[in-house]
Amino acid sequence: MIEPESTTRIDPVSRFFGLKAGDLAIVAPATLCAFSLFSAYSVAKPLRDAIGASVGSKEVAALQTGTFITMIFASALVGLLVSRLSWKVFVLFASVVWVLGAATTAIFFALAGTETSHLVDKAFFIALSVFNLLSLSIFWATMSDILDADRAKRAFPAIGLGITFGAIAGSWFVSTFAKAISYSNFIWISCGLLFLAAASIAWILRFAPARAREKRRTPGGSLGEMVEGMWTALASPYLRRLAIYLLLYSATGTLVYMLQLKIIGAAFEHLPAADAKAGRAEVSATIDFYANILTASLQLFVAGRVLRWIGIAAALTITPLTTLTSIFLLLWSPTVAMLIPVQVARRGFHYALDRPAREVLYTVVSPVERYKSKNFIDTFIYRFGDVVGSWSQVRLEGMMPSFQVATVAALCLAFAGVGVSLGSMLKKRERATSDQL
Repeated sequence: MIEPESTTRIDPVSRFFGLKAGDLAIVAPATLCAFSLFSAYSVAKPLRDAIGASVGSKEVAALQTGTFITMIFASALVGLLVSRLSWKVFVLFASVVWVLGAATTAIFFALAGTETSHLVDKAFFIALSVFNLLSLSIFWATMSDILDADRAKRAFPAIGLGITFGAIAGSWFVSTFAKAISYSNFIWISCGLLFLAAASIAWILRFAPARAREKRRTPGGSLGEMVEGMWTALASPYLRRLAIYLLLYSATGTLVYMLQLKIIGAAFEHLPAADAKAGRAEVSATIDFYANILTASLQLFVAGRVLRWIGIAAALTITPLTTLTSIFLLLWSPTVAMLIPVQVARRGFHYALDRPAREVLYTVVSPVERYKSKNFIDTFIYRFGDVVGSWSQVRLEGMMPSFQVATVAALCLAFAGVGVSLGSMLKKRERATSDQL
């Protein structure tokens, strides 16, 4: 159990983050765990993007479909395990699986070599996408289980900072050393970071409440709960529109991602396989690095004031409009020089402005609706949007450029329109709530 808060003197670090006495014993390892998890992912992500850039659009679409199917099976497996294991045992088991999985991947990369690692590449592409989804979900579920509402409000900003700096550190490392370190060694570095995350989560679990030793399901973790969340989302016009918004976000974002892979792939196709992979990973990591820095800067100094000034409805149109602009610019100038600033701006504005605005949309639904629908919308709908976007890009490549532009414009404008309507529905719900008080 968590020790009661005391009135002892607060250390400088706790005072800086607004923590109370006793919080740091949990917040420090939790922040370290978040940093390690996301830096491990950020080291591996550019390698996955380089793999996607080395194959055609149809194969990337097939990999996205494979990721979607694997995610469904993984969700069912998680639900099965959590129903039979205590939460503490399950979390420790999952942490061990992450470390062993990374070590196995590093060994296979080392044995296969750059020229003959195609099967390993495909498995890695899918596994990393599923890992990112599950690992953060398990981490946040653990923290929500341990921290009460008051402590969570104090702790989560510091933990979120750990995620941001983890993303910056991982992407910086790859952008700096992509041409000096082999794929297998990068994965060994991710493995070490995952081991550090596992050690941190083991320490955090010392504070877990007694109920974490009981067999139970994690919120939204089972396939059955995801199906229940689907019916809840479909039954509510508001949640249904929110699901459409996320579907369009994911689909149009995947269109930009597919263009990124195509541009990076063409830029290094004249090089030997090993050098081409390194170059592609370096460009992807550079985009991640500067996008994360822009996101952190906007979050610290701009985002809050901008959201209050322009409102949620306008904020929800930022990503559709920047996505439309990004696609137009990349079709006009399909070069790495254009790709880097376009993707940095699009992703930075999304994570700093649109993403927080989207989370505000859940504040006016009942806890039961949020509990049942959010996991379905944020996982199933999101990954299904990836599948829709990737296969849409395959179809668009066979059409006339003018038809491509018209189709993309229609999708992005529909995306913006749904955002505006959600902002309007949010205001009506807020007024209805205030009238009842």
